[in-house]
Amino acid sequence: MLVGMTEAPPVGRRELNKARTREAILGSLRELVAQLPAEEVTVDQVAERAGISRRTFFNYFGSIAAALSAVFAEHAAGMISSLDPQQIRVDPLAALRRLVQAREIPPDFIGWLSDLNCHEQGTDGQMLLERTVWADMAGWLREQLHDLLPGADPLFVATLSSAVMSCFQAAEEAWADDPARPAPLTEADTAAFHDHLDRALALLASGWRSDLD
Repeated sequence: MLVGMTEAPPVGRRELNKARTREAILGSLRELVAQLPAEEVTVDQVAERAGISRRTFFNYFGSIAAALSAVFAEHAAGMISSLDPQQIRVDPLAALRRLVQAREIPPDFIGWLSDLNCHEQGTDGQMLLERTVWADMAGWLREQLHDLLPGADPLFVATLSSAVMSCFQAAEEAWADDPARPAPLTEADTAAFHDHLDRALALLASGWRSDLD
């Protein structure tokens, strides 16, 4: 089932408890990333804040990077599920740009990305963590597009997902390199994020011509 589509509520106490534990882990991680550089957040810190053991954390996620990817996926799932499969087949970049131009990226998602990038950058740990999360998300997007486009050419899906996620990463990094932003973000900040991403997708669609409006 496509992530982000309506699902039946958890059935039974065990399933409900598992869902609550997972959300406690991700909620604790979101809070810690708002306070610390992401590469400094540890499993022990997340587990303590969530009220669970290290072992329980690893029952849900293999690493901090995997949990960060899950936060990313939760935010992105609704956007992916809102795309029209026919529009994606006919002109995928135009469909994605319409979503971006309509300012459909939730402000809380943009704020979370800002938290990830508002601290000092450039450490080996930060670069490794970022590479891992972005690689995870490229794989996640490929899976979502396979579900959204059943029967599509696997190469079409693979190249589309990789190219789009690379544009997303480049736009996010360019946006994060701007002067320090207030917390919470203003409407102008979130608009700038959408504009960066729209520009990146436009460059991809044009073959990286330099004469875009």
